[in-house]
Amino acid sequence: MGKTALTSKDALLACCRELGFDLPQQALDGLFVYLDMLCQWNAVMNLTGGRTWRDVLTGLVADSFHLARFFDTLPLPVAPDGSLDAADLGAGAGLPGIPLRLVWQKGRYTMVEAREKRALFISSVLARLCLPRTAVYRGRVEDFFAARGEALGLIVSRAFMPWRELLSLAAPHLCTEGVIVMLASQAPPKAAPEGWLLNGAREYTTCGRQRWFWAFTPARDAAAQGKKGEHA
Repeated sequence: MGKTALTSKDALLACCRELGFDLPQQALDGLFVYLDMLCQWNAVMNLTGGRTWRDVLTGLVADSFHLARFFDTLPLPVAPDGSLDAADLGAGAGLPGIPLRLVWQKGRYTMVEAREKRALFISSVLARLCLPRTAVYRGRVEDFFAARGEALGLIVSRAFMPWRELLSLAAPHLCTEGVIVMLASQAPPKAAPEGWLLNGAREYTTCGRQRWFWAFTPARDAAAQGKKGEHA
């Protein structure tokens, strides 16, 4: 990648601090590996739109660190033993999932990606980083859902599909206290669709642009009706 390659952890640390994130050494080391691999793979295939590691860090990776902070404000259904099943739909080049898991490691986290080259890249990164309870599923989201036997507690999506369609697709696979978090470039809707609650939202700025997180949970009455139907 030539001039765009990442060669200094000090430069990476300084850039993270400029963005407001003081990463622990282990997370910084993992981020260095991830960005270095992304630069190398981007030299032969277009995994992301960022042209340099700084572009990727400020324009894409920073979202993951903001997301970790947002998760800590949500009532995620984390069991006393720390168990939580999370899925990242349309994970692309491991964004937001891989940088997120460097700093937020609750439960099990599966990145779902149908495009072979991107899934292969994620697998290659995970083989280097050995992130706990973090995996990639190579295939379509529908096949991932069909292969699962248990409901998810958290679903994450970054421009995977129109948000209303995503809610419809994911609803049968989310537990009654589960949360769907979307990364968006616009403010959340004023009202949630029927059967859903907008349970949290956060606005933040990166690269001079405003961005948002939206968090939806099943409405209690809808969840109760779903449970009724299960025992009918």
